Amino acid sequence: MAYLTRQVYTAVVEAIKERIASGDLLIGQRLPSIQQLAQECGVSTGSVREAARVLEAQGIIRIAHGRGMFVTTDADTRRDPYEHFQHVGTGPFLAVFEARRVLEPELAVFAAERATAADIAAIHDLAAAMEQAVEAGEPVIEKDVQFHRQIALAAKNPILARMMDGINDLLVEGRKLTAQQPESIQRATRYHTLIADAVADHNPLQARLLMLAHVNDAIDIAIRLTTHDRRQSGTRTEALTAWRGQDRRAVAMEPKRGEVV
Repeated sequence: MAYLTRQVYTAVVEAIKERIASGDLLIGQRLPSIQQLAQECGVSTGSVREAARVLEAQGIIRIAHGRGMFVTTDADTRRDPYEHFQHVGTGPFLAVFEARRVLEPELAVFAAERATAADIAAIHDLAAAMEQAVEAGEPVIEKDVQFHRQIALAAKNPILARMMDGINDLLVEGRKLTAQQPESIQRATRYHTLIADAVADHNPLQARLLMLAHVNDAIDIAIRLTTHDRRQSGTRTEALTAWRGQDRRAVAMEPKRGEVV
C-alpha cells in the first residue's frame, strides 16, 4: 500500500512539473487548490498534499498556509541563474540582456511602489493591447517595448528611465530574436498581465519576481537560438565568469505576510 501511495504522489509531482515546464503555470502564479488538483488528477487529496510537500522541498513551489500554493521556480531548473550566460559571448547581445536583468526587476519594484492610478491604467492598457495583438496575429514588438517603457516611467526615476530609453533599440533587436518562437510571445503576454496586476496591487516583491522570471524566459529562448547558430558555424564562446562569486539576487523573492500574491 505504501508503494502504491508513493507511485500516486510521484505521478502528481510530475504532472505539476509538466504544467510548469509547458508554461501553463508561470512563476508567481497560484496553483489550483488541493481539492481541484485531486479532481483533475483523479487522486486523493492526501496524495496531492504529499506531492506539494515534495515540490516545496525541491524549491519549485511555496506553500502559504491559508493563501495557497505558488510557483517559485522553473520545474526543470534548480540551477545557477547566471548559467544563462555560459553560452554567450561578451558582445552587444550579452550586454543588452545583462542590462535588462539588472534594470527591469528593480524598475518593476519602484513601479509597484510609486505608480499612480494613471500609470496603472496605462500599464494595464498596454498589457491588454499586446494580448489583443497576439490573438489577432499582429506584430507585437512595439507594444512589448511600450509596456516595458511604461513600467520604467511608472518607477518615477528619470535616470533609470533614461537608461532604459538608451537601450531600447537593442531591446527591439533582442525581441526580434525571441519573437521567432510563437510560444514565447504567448508567455510574454501572460507575464505582462501578471506584472500589471502586481503593480496595480502595489506588491513590489511580486513585481520583481515576475519581471525577473519574464526576462529569464526571454534569455532562455535567445540562448537556445544563438547556441544553435553558433554550433552550426563551429564557433565556441567563452563562459561569462565575471558575475560568479559575486553577490547574487534571489530569483524567487517570497512575499511577506499580508502582501497580495
